[in-house]
Amino acid sequence: MGSSQLRAVIAQDWQPTLVVFARGILPQVHPSFEVAAMLLHRRTPESQPLRIFRVPTNEDANVVEADFASLLKMAGGRRTFGYVVREPLLPGESLAFDRHDPAVLERRAKLSDLGRAVALEEVFELPAPGVHLVRDHQLLHNDLVNGGIRVIAGGDVRRSGVVAPPDDQTRWADVPPERCLRVGDLLVRSIHHASDPGGLVVAEVQADDLPAVAAHTVIVLRPDSSLQPYERLLVKQFLRLPLAKTLATDGVGLHIRPSALRELPVPQPDEVLSSALADLSAAAEQLDEWRADAVGLVESVLSEEPREARSRLLRSGRLLRMRAEAAALLDDHGHAVRTRYPHPIAYRWRWVEAEMSGDPSFQAYDAVLEASEVLLAYVAIIAMVMAKHAGVEISALRGIRDKLAGGRTGPTFADWVAILTEVTGKKFRRLPDDQPLIEVRHMLHTNEMREACGRLAGYRNDRAHLRRGDLAKQLRDAYSQLRVLLSGADFLSDLRLVYLPSIRWDALRRVATLRLQELMGDHSIVPSRVMDYSSNELEQGSLYIMDADGRLHLLRPFLLWKNCPACTQWSTFHVDLAPRENDVVLKSLEHGHTMNDESIREPLRQVGLLPPE
Repeated sequence: MGSSQLRAVIAQDWQPTLVVFARGILPQVHPSFEVAAMLLHRRTPESQPLRIFRVPTNEDANVVEADFASLLKMAGGRRTFGYVVREPLLPGESLAFDRHDPAVLERRAKLSDLGRAVALEEVFELPAPGVHLVRDHQLLHNDLVNGGIRVIAGGDVRRSGVVAPPDDQTRWADVPPERCLRVGDLLVRSIHHASDPGGLVVAEVQADDLPAVAAHTVIVLRPDSSLQPYERLLVKQFLRLPLAKTLATDGVGLHIRPSALRELPVPQPDEVLSSALADLSAAAEQLDEWRADAVGLVESVLSEEPREARSRLLRSGRLLRMRAEAAALLDDHGHAVRTRYPHPIAYRWRWVEAEMSGDPSFQAYDAVLEASEVLLAYVAIIAMVMAKHAGVEISALRGIRDKLAGGRTGPTFADWVAILTEVTGKKFRRLPDDQPLIEVRHMLHTNEMREACGRLAGYRNDRAHLRRGDLAKQLRDAYSQLRVLLSGADFLSDLRLVYLPSIRWDALRRVATLRLQELMGDHSIVPSRVMDYSSNELEQGSLYIMDADGRLHLLRPFLLWKNCPACTQWSTFHVDLAPRENDVVLKSLEHGHTMNDESIREPLRQVGLLPPE
């Protein structure tokens, strides 16, 4: 009788109400093994809560006793070392500690944050083992000289993710080709150690491992032909987590059962994550290719005449060195901001770096504070567009609307912070993760980011009210807080600011041909490129945000791309003042210059930044 059947028989008349796990309490049992004591009550029509407790090692006995006493009084919830299961369990259900731990169940539920969770058997086939080491002994031999196919056993599957090379203990088998493994198969060691804190031991079959066949001590997972390489990688990495082993075992015995693996929920990425994983896979392949080029160059020149080899190494290696140097620059966050952030932010950051290269000065201080406000203003504007897409009102916009309606002042540092704080709240957390531009929801999600905003706002107010302190000290701290905000806004590199100088719609093909400029980096003069787009609901001469999926989101009238009359530079402008009887005043994020534009008044009313007439 199996353990599950035994529990089912017991459950007919008895109900477990307490299970206590501990190690090292029985001298006859090795301390690496966990033993359990169970309290059973005669089953009644009304179920009783089940309390499950694990005695920790190396913990003060009084602390453990107090925690256990508290657990016995609880009707539900969790303590430090145990928890209460209120809902009755199915007959035969495992009573393993991790099986019903609320913390484990919460982590399982959060798998949906990566996309959808599916049973492993939906994306992987589990073929039968190619050979059984006992029942198929007549097919086995110990010597490669006799031919045959290499047998991969559980011990050959290494935690490093590779299959160990053959050795003196390797077995060989005479099996037909249809039993053999294939490139891309995942091999899971079917026996795990109770003391091993890691997840499942998984290796991926490579071409160098073949021909080979799996022994019965290995579970083969064969990916569906529709599964992309990055999707297979995500499943492989998930299987290596302790959570996967917890969900795939019942806590009894040392064997991983194929039936449990079939039902194991595994994450499959959503559209956004799929795109990111595909990009990462492409980047990894590119880096591998460059490495192979470098190794191949070294190997080839060593076989040539020394003088020619030296010349070729210097000439051909120049491009490889430049690639490495360019890649190394990306580890410099300042370089990433200058080259991969939207133009208004990158331009302001370039000014900050130039001023910070000299002695402490008020010019440097102003550059840091203004760059901080421009960063927050830009992200807040994207938040407005996101909210408009979602049909959710940002309450903080009322303050900006009242200021603009008064005609005396426009949005301030505090207004931008208020918008970004609000979009981290409960109302916006309910929005789905695939909501366009939802990334801005996390801008001020952490205490560190909120604290950075608070400190910079304080410095901004002190500067405006002529309160002066230790300039060098304040500058260092303000600069540090700006870097915190820039790091937290790294999602902006995936939300490209683009300008559409021209659009041509092909009614027959139902495709728009766009000429666009990506306004990313610290220079406003950028080359244009052509792309096709499947919608004609676009405006020529307007700014858009292009998300990671290539979708375009209109920024007008929140942000406009205009030639500045003060400096004749193309710049991004947002509304700053809206006097009732005069033109709307726009302000440049890059330079702070202003210009008038009466034509934008009505669009501002339509998006709620100005009250209706």
